[in-house]
Amino acid sequence: MIIRDLRAQDWPSVRAIYEDGIRSGATFETEPPSWEAWGAAHPEVRLVAERDGAVVGWTALSPYSPRHCYRGVGDVSVYVGEAARGTGVGRLLLEELVEHSEQAGYWTLSAGVFPENEVSIRLHQACGFRVIGIRERLGELGGVWHDAVWLERRSQVVGR
Repeated sequence: MIIRDLRAQDWPSVRAIYEDGIRSGATFETEPPSWEAWGAAHPEVRLVAERDGAVVGWTALSPYSPRHCYRGVGDVSVYVGEAARGTGVGRLLLEELVEHSEQAGYWTLSAGVFPENEVSIRLHQACGFRVIGIRERLGELGGVWHDAVWLERRSQVVGR
């Protein structure tokens, strides 16, 4: 398994994995964005997991806010392709994302996860995130309102 920076040519695989996540109900999104829109929303700290030459997962940060005071706060996305789930790919990606985020000056990482996605909640907790609350009826998907468990990780290196 190799964890490396995401490149533009990885987009078809990243998009397919994103579509897996949409089908499995891991996001409010109903279709993946274009490469340009995705890249603009995730301007730095973008990684893929590659196994046997194929991209099997990805992770990226989105800035929490454009305000300067929040420059070190990022929202985490981590997706693993259906065939690679349960093999440790998510943990490798998230651990590497944490390391890269600290190198880039991030002091707080946050993630919103549907309560029923217990695997993702446990993954984040295993990588140093803690549950800080539940945002009730945060968004609507297919006519159904959903809560989100909000998780946060504070760097022990940056912002102390």
